[in-house]
Amino acid sequence: MSSRRKPQRRPNLPPLSDPDRYLEQHLANELHWLLRAANEWIVQDRLRLSIDGYHCQVYAMDSAFLHARTLFEFFTSSQTGSNYYTVDQFGLMALDSPPYRTGWKSGLHEYLMHAQERENQRPLTDVKGTEKLLKMMAPDFAAEIVRVWEEFVDGLRSAGRDATADLAASILLEAQEQAARVLTSKMAAGL
Repeated sequence: MSSRRKPQRRPNLPPLSDPDRYLEQHLANELHWLLRAANEWIVQDRLRLSIDGYHCQVYAMDSAFLHARTLFEFFTSSQTGSNYYTVDQFGLMALDSPPYRTGWKSGLHEYLMHAQERENQRPLTDVKGTEKLLKMMAPDFAAEIVRVWEEFVDGLRSAGRDATADLAASILLEAQEQAARVLTSKMAAGL
């Protein structure tokens, strides 16, 4: 007989006291690092360094996947859960991401969050309709999050939250500018 107790489920998180602060501090951080990691993945893929012990592309991939999953949950889940907030905290309904809903979500969940066997991994379909293995999807996840983030900005404007929409738009622009610098870095140029 086990002496372990079944963990109790926590109730939903309390409403955000300052959604704009959450956007500026937490969602912005997720977006910035997703876009930078996706671009670093691209740089490493182009360089094809194959240096034993140097696995920067894998680190970039893992980082991009984790930040993407966090943002996909925030944008596409219908209600704040027991351990994450969603767009409902901004008075919006869940946003749709067809590729996330129809395959990317299960791919990220099964192979990123759990140690599944990967030999029979089914490919995912990118936004252009091309099938790819999960490990090749970092740029696609980033591009879809940018699209959904733009939809978030539009939703805020439609809800009359222009100041928050302006903040979200400026966060996206800054994240894109910073991520672009990864592609023009000394490393990207091959030193």
